[in-house]
Amino acid sequence: MAIVAGIDLGGTGCRVVIQSDGTIIARTTALTAQLGEGSEAARVSRLAEAVLALLPAGGSLTRVGFGASGPVDRVQGIVRNPATLPTFSGFPLAADLSARLGVPVIMDNDAVVAAIGEYHVGAGNAARRMLMVTLGTGIGVAFLLDGAPFRGPGDLHPEAGHIPIVTSTARCYCGAYGCWEQMASRAALQAMLRPLLPPDVEGHELIERAVNTREDSRIERAFDDYGRLVGRGLSALHALYMPEVTVIGGSIAPHFERFRAGIEAELTHTNTLAAPVVIRAASLGDDAGAIGAALMVSR
Repeated sequence: MAIVAGIDLGGTGCRVVIQSDGTIIARTTALTAQLGEGSEAARVSRLAEAVLALLPAGGSLTRVGFGASGPVDRVQGIVRNPATLPTFSGFPLAADLSARLGVPVIMDNDAVVAAIGEYHVGAGNAARRMLMVTLGTGIGVAFLLDGAPFRGPGDLHPEAGHIPIVTSTARCYCGAYGCWEQMASRAALQAMLRPLLPPDVEGHELIERAVNTREDSRIERAFDDYGRLVGRGLSALHALYMPEVTVIGGSIAPHFERFRAGIEAELTHTNTLAAPVVIRAASLGDDAGAIGAALMVSR
């Protein structure tokens, strides 16, 4: 049985799937912090073991697709993201993992592989012009034209999560002020909700608790404000790329309906500058990146 694997390595979590003939046959998740402990060799070994542990008896791994939180040097197979992925940055991760597994490993930006997944088997529906925005530890963005990712010189991936959307005195790790990622990532939503919920509610539970809290005007306003911040970045990208479909992914995607109204309210200010666009929540959930990474190397 010929098998391909897909890895999606984010700042908080890592997801791995293995596929045979386009069908997922196993998957697993791990915390990035745990995978990143110890030496570089130990980190690579843990990633390899996460893949190998999923292989069925008689299965033969043929190649691995790898999506990582950017910036990513896909030519050299190196993550260059010391801000949110420090333990996997700055060394030839793709080559080292390839040597450990004995198969080719192809690396790309995590938003790109998520976009590929949603384009082929998810909410993208093979739209000719598709924008993917992942809301997680940071904000990832990818634009596909006829299924092919838009690239910069040297195959660089545009880091559109760092467009400034507000006047702010808070400086982003990228060096700019008021970045979209600062204002509209999952961490930003958690910070908005933190003072509105009991002090014993922490981390991801903040959003889950808030989503399940109804008839609280403060929480409703927080989701609306968050949606407007997401919409502010989308308005710039819609005017620039003019997508037919925009897919909202990342760990916030399952709660898209709670902040959709805020997005739409913000976009009404700029609709005349962009082509008509359908906005949908990702349908592959948190596995979109891993599925897309596997599709990237199987097609």
